Amino acid sequence: MMLLTKMLDDLYKAEACIFKPVPEKDLRELRMNLAKKSLPPIPSDYLQFLSLTDGLIYNGLQFFGVKEHNREVSIYTYPDILSVNEDFQKRNRRKDILIIGEKDEDFITYRPKEKVYQLMDRFDLIGDLNLPRFLDVVYFFNQELLGNQATSLQAEK
Repeated sequence: MMLLTKMLDDLYKAEACIFKPVPEKDLRELRMNLAKKSLPPIPSDYLQFLSLTDGLIYNGLQFFGVKEHNREVSIYTYPDILSVNEDFQKRNRRKDILIIGEKDEDFITYRPKEKVYQLMDRFDLIGDLNLPRFLDVVYFFNQELLGNQATSLQAEK
């Protein structure tokens, strides 16, 4: 969790929008609501992320939180993870993925059956970039967005 905290700190220093941590009560409620809607469960490492920040927004990258976030500066409300997945399920009838974020025209998803995170094209719904941990997802985007200034995964290996 220390490495994830460091990577989030790197993004924050680059002026990413990071929110207050999600209280445990709200995380339990989210898990219950996902189950009630027959949506995939939220992975434990993404729950750790939410315990640090209720989502993240930076340069076309969004990780969804428990609550929606109204950003007056951009005149946009960033959606919450439950509403995004309810909407996706209604339109696409796919129950095998959980959308946790987006980057430009791609969804960032979790496939519980395969236990991988993927970058999925939002139009043809083809996924690639199979990563086993949320930490790897954050690392990937840190490298893409921050280049040499990004924290290395070497400390984790």
